Amino acid sequence: MEEKNDRGLKHLAHKHLLVLNENYIGGGGYYCWGCQEQIDSCQSSVYSCSDIRSYDCARFLLHKACAELPPKILCPIDQNEFLFFQPPLMSRNTCCRICGFLRSWMCFTYCSSFNTDICVCLKCAIFQVQQSKEDPIFVHPGHSHPLALIQHPSSFQCYACKVNDNKLDSSYRCTKCQFWIHKSCGDAPHSSQFQFHKHPLKLSFSLPEVYRKFPQFCRICIERVYWIEWLYCCRSCRYFTHFHCARSRSSPILSSNEDETYPNLVHLPAADELSLNLLLLEQFIKDKITISDTSYKINSISSSTKDIKHWSHEEHVLKLITFNELYDGENDDEILLVCDGCDKPIRTDDSLFYGCAPCEYFMHKVCAELPREIEHHLWPGKTLIANKKCTRCDFCSGYCNAIFFSAGPPDDEDIIDLHIGCVTLPKIIKHETHHHQLEQVIDYYHACYACGYSALYKHECKECNFYICGECIMKARTYKHRWDPHPLDLIYDAGMVEEHEHDFECENCSKEIDTNNWFYHCSTCDLSFHINDCLIRVK
Repeated sequence: MEEKNDRGLKHLAHKHLLVLNENYIGGGGYYCWGCQEQIDSCQSSVYSCSDIRSYDCARFLLHKACAELPPKILCPIDQNEFLFFQPPLMSRNTCCRICGFLRSWMCFTYCSSFNTDICVCLKCAIFQVQQSKEDPIFVHPGHSHPLALIQHPSSFQCYACKVNDNKLDSSYRCTKCQFWIHKSCGDAPHSSQFQFHKHPLKLSFSLPEVYRKFPQFCRICIERVYWIEWLYCCRSCRYFTHFHCARSRSSPILSSNEDETYPNLVHLPAADELSLNLLLLEQFIKDKITISDTSYKINSISSSTKDIKHWSHEEHVLKLITFNELYDGENDDEILLVCDGCDKPIRTDDSLFYGCAPCEYFMHKVCAELPREIEHHLWPGKTLIANKKCTRCDFCSGYCNAIFFSAGPPDDEDIIDLHIGCVTLPKIIKHETHHHQLEQVIDYYHACYACGYSALYKHECKECNFYICGECIMKARTYKHRWDPHPLDLIYDAGMVEEHEHDFECENCSKEIDTNNWFYHCSTCDLSFHINDCLIRVK
């Protein structure tokens, strides 16, 4: 900075001679007085005071690059002006005009002798000096200013991958602002085929404006993708992933021991509403019989039992029949039988069910086999008793006139009401939308991945911070309603709808659908519905 000879360096900021140590090994908490960066624990080139008798002198250290800067540099903002070296400004902190960081008054700076508002920190000054001597200039599509190639290790936070380290890697740095990226990030291909998506993903240096109406989330880490971040995207699938997630991802794999622990694991979504209900009921009964749990008195009814007396219909016995036996070959397209146990349709094939023809009271065979009292894994030690009522299920929020399992006095606000389908939902399930198993919990603080709302009952994967509420977990793969002759498909990834770059609009409320959430869609008719309230209204 001032005068260098064989004995050492005379620096403007220190009263004693400074000696160069090419193999200095930094201790914990040792910092460069010029840039306030920590001295690396590895061997570094550092200037130290030749007189170490006082504490201040013993700890006065400067990086070689910081100590050997010239007394003045060309101003990067005004090429007709010079900036002059300034020792620590005791009066105030200083904001660097290049990187924008607020530097402590203890830092060395370069300032204009005419305009005190123009100050540059030592790190940026080093860049200006080195860049002016040797670094090639490049134009990158991800930034509006020219970039200089820095061919030596530097400590910075990469704008592209967000990694803050001191990599042994070249880098690109803007000659006019704080933009700085690893060379490997800057040289990344603009289109790549990754193993986790079926289409090539294109590199984008910001979130395309057309997708900014709703928050967008990385499909790998589930964290939000902000507007000005680098990302890879597939516009036809509305698939977004952080730049760094796409380049560092290893495919998650469901480990085999999970299936070994739960050999009868229920896999969702089911094909349709009826299949879902029967799947859960049959698996529930199978599990209780398999473990020989004496606390569950399953109404095990053999195929030869033609008549039963059921607590929900004490007036008459229920007879085991088929649809054809009941209606003697009538046109089944005009007849809809609904189970009085679960409020779901009864199949019109040769499946057996129980019924009282005079009262038009019918039940699926598995619904009739359920015990009157059960214990639930969410409320250990509490007995849930079956009753026939018209109310709302606390788990899936569905209203129906069916059998509910309840606990608590009837006039209690905290009474638990679960209908047949939800009460038989296992504690551990596997859902197609997630690569890990999900566990049923009581948790109000996390939003549902499917609908975006918070609910008290949900299934979770703690490892991935992934949650699905009770209402959404019960959604079937297909759904029928009167506005479309085709079944609606459950869409939990916009990429499931091929070549649909335009917006999805709900046919019921006419509002645009946020494709981060699940929805139902008919590709043939291009009809879409929000997953919950809007679909219920048009059922």
